[in-house]
Amino acid sequence: MIKILLADDDFLVRTYLSQLIDWERYGYSLVGVARDGEEALQMADEYHPHIIVTDISMPVLDGISVIRLLRSRGNDARIIALSCHDDFEYVKEAMKLGADEYVLKNLLTEKSFLELLEQMKGKIRVSEEGSVFQNTEEERDYYSRLLRDENAEQNTKDGFHISAAMAVRIVHASEPFEALDLEHREKFDISFAQVCCESCKKLPVRCVPIRQTLYAVLLDLNGVVSIYERQQLVQQSASMLLRYCERYLSVNVQIGTSKVYHLQISPSRCWQEAVGCLNERFYVNQTIFYGWQTADCGKEIPPEARMFCSNIASYMERKDSSAIHVGWSEALDAFERNHTEARLVREWLRQTDRSAGVEPRPVPEHFSDLEGMELKYLIFQEDLLPDDQQYSDTVRSAVRYIRENFQSRISLNEVADSVHLNATYLSHIFHKETGVTFSEYLMSCRVNKAKELLLRANLKVKAVGIQSGFGDHRNFIKMFKKATGMTPQEYRKKTI
Repeated sequence: MIKILLADDDFLVRTYLSQLIDWERYGYSLVGVARDGEEALQMADEYHPHIIVTDISMPVLDGISVIRLLRSRGNDARIIALSCHDDFEYVKEAMKLGADEYVLKNLLTEKSFLELLEQMKGKIRVSEEGSVFQNTEEERDYYSRLLRDENAEQNTKDGFHISAAMAVRIVHASEPFEALDLEHREKFDISFAQVCCESCKKLPVRCVPIRQTLYAVLLDLNGVVSIYERQQLVQQSASMLLRYCERYLSVNVQIGTSKVYHLQISPSRCWQEAVGCLNERFYVNQTIFYGWQTADCGKEIPPEARMFCSNIASYMERKDSSAIHVGWSEALDAFERNHTEARLVREWLRQTDRSAGVEPRPVPEHFSDLEGMELKYLIFQEDLLPDDQQYSDTVRSAVRYIRENFQSRISLNEVADSVHLNATYLSHIFHKETGVTFSEYLMSCRVNKAKELLLRANLKVKAVGIQSGFGDHRNFIKMFKKATGMTPQEYRKKTI
């Protein structure tokens, strides 16, 4: 028999609710009717009800305080919060503290009240001996083992059989999880499990905390015949869970689901598929990923990426920017083609940075963030004219003068004077011997210096332009973008 406790300070409401249904006929026992919050707590301690129906606004101790104290004492009864007001803040606070449902008194009828109690009853497991227990630590340990061990057998005495799984990752919360102490974390776990049950009300469900921000939501689809219907139910549950988490718990989540099958598959496989789907978030900007719509993720770093990691040091040593750009592009193409696990991509980036001898960077949140990150490896000054020994003494002297003085506002006339030639003639032989114009070479020296200086996060962009030989800030931005395809700010963001 499921034990019920009612709490409301209004005599008429208490009388109405206590006489609204035939309790015993439907398998319930009304063990107490409290007049205020304090009396409700005393009765809860004395009678250990399975379901508590409490008003939000009561004297002595209001319903919100009752819910808070019940949960702080470890009372895991199902709680229905009642109110005369459709107040969203009350709803949010009650659900956050651990209420299972929130309803308006004026909408309660015999039928709606019974349906509500049946929902609560469905969330309570009754053992063969008749005792009632909830999502206990023992139960969570049992399901955790099932998800880890491919050979573990399900105990179906309670009638629950895992048919599908959802991996739910919390990506943003109003209060950082790291700041929650154990007590508040346990309260959140209880509230999250209740929101899961409400989101999946058409299905038997179990919620298992896996680690700090990751939860397993396990579904029983037995009795649902077609694959299409199973997929529809999983989609509906995932969509509702996404909305309820934001509305009632103030958290944003990402959800990956397993595939659905006609035949029974192992719980560990369901869970691996669901977690694998979350990997898709690294490549695609959305929040819910369904197993039957998502390609399997790659479990190994592709050869192209391993080769780039092995060769990056030699590319940098010989100042081969072309090899760096091409190798990086091939590595990214291979990752995207194989949908390689995000953790492997991040591990590869850390190892490549170590091989290159550069400062490790923050790991990218999304695959698109990797675009342009190879610029970090172009910290060398790539000279357009690396071998000046092939030129005449005059041109070689001009090249050397430019390299030594490009940071000041030098001109063609100044360089021509330094080598005792007419400016027009120097321009002619410089271009003829080197293949680039005087202006192009001067600009490449300045842009290379700017790239080097931009790696210093404490140096302002305007100062970088001045120290690189660009007198005008606007001209610096224009010329830098022309040479690199991005603004100085964009280049810094990609390389630091």
